[in-house]
Amino acid sequence: MNSLEKKRELANKIEKAILSLITGDYVLYGLPYYNNIGDTLIWNGERELLKKVPYKCLGVCSWCDYPKTKLPEDVTVLITGGGYFGDLWRRGWQEVIDGIAPLRNNRIIVMPCSVFYENTEIRNNDAEFLAGFPNLKILVRDRASLEYIRKYFKNDVELVPDMAFFMNERALLRYGRRKPVKNVLYFKRNDKELVDNGLQIPERDFEIHDWAPMERVHFKEKVFVKLRNYSYYLTKISPRLSSFAFHKLYSAIYRPHMTTLGLQQLSSYRKIYTTRLHAMILGVMLGREVYFIDNSYGKISSYYDTWLSDCDNIKPLNDMNIVREQSRSVDV
Repeated sequence: MNSLEKKRELANKIEKAILSLITGDYVLYGLPYYNNIGDTLIWNGERELLKKVPYKCLGVCSWCDYPKTKLPEDVTVLITGGGYFGDLWRRGWQEVIDGIAPLRNNRIIVMPCSVFYENTEIRNNDAEFLAGFPNLKILVRDRASLEYIRKYFKNDVELVPDMAFFMNERALLRYGRRKPVKNVLYFKRNDKELVDNGLQIPERDFEIHDWAPMERVHFKEKVFVKLRNYSYYLTKISPRLSSFAFHKLYSAIYRPHMTTLGLQQLSSYRKIYTTRLHAMILGVMLGREVYFIDNSYGKISSYYDTWLSDCDNIKPLNDMNIVREQSRSVDV
C-alpha cells in the first residue's frame, strides 16, 4: 500500500471511530503549546476532524493550564492525544489527572495515545482514580497499549490510529511532491526515550537532527514570543480578552509555523532513519523512504505492527554496520 492510500485508510478509521462519540458541544484540553512538532501534527489532525463535528467548541487549554473547574455535564471533554499517558512524562499526565477531577459526570474522551508505566503504584493509583469516571473512554493508538489498558484499567478502551493521519492532505501532497535536495537523515531524539539498542545507520554519509525548533530558535518564533507576551498585558484590561488572544496566537500562528517547519525539514530528505514516532509518521505520509529505530519502551514498533506493516515505504531498521566517522551533523 502506498503512502497516500495508507493515510486515507487510517483517516477513515479515525473518522468512523471518533465522530460518533461527540454528541454535543465540547472542549479541547491539553494542547501542545511547545516546540515538539510531532505533537503539533496530532493537534492538526484533531482540528481537521473537529471541522466535521456539528457542535460548538466551548473552550481550549494548553497541556499545563487546565481550568480545574466544573463544566455543564452535557459538555464533552476531549483530551489531546500523544505519548504521555503514564509516568514516563508524568507532569503532562498529572495535569490531565488534576484537570479532569471536577468532571466526573462529563463524557471524557482521551484521544489516541500510547500508554506506559514504570511504577506499579502510580499505575494502580491512576487506574483507581479513573475508575471513578463512568463516562470516560480511552482511545489508544497501538495494540500494546490496548492490552495494557484492558489488563490494568476498568475504563472503556478502543484502538484508533494516531491523529496525525487526519491532518490536511494538501500540504502533505505539496511537500511530498518536491524533489529531495538532501540524501539521508538520521532523526535522533535526545531525551529519555532514546535507547542504545545496538542498531546502526547503514549509510556512509548522513545528517543527524532532531526537530528543527528543538535545535535552534527561528526568527519567527522570537517574534511570536513577543506577541504572546503582549497578550499577557491585556489581562489588566480584560482577562477574557487576554485568554482569547493567547490561545488565538498559538492556534493561528505558532501551530502552522511548527507544521511548516516539520514539512520542510523531512521533505528535503530522500531517506529517513528515525527514533521518533511522528518523524516516522510524517515521513511515511510524505512518501519518503523511512526506517525506524524503536524507542525505550517499544512505542514505535508497536505502532508500526498495529497500522503500518503493509505500507510500502517504511521498514524497521535491522542491525547493520556503519562507518560512523563519516557521519556529520548539519543545521537545517
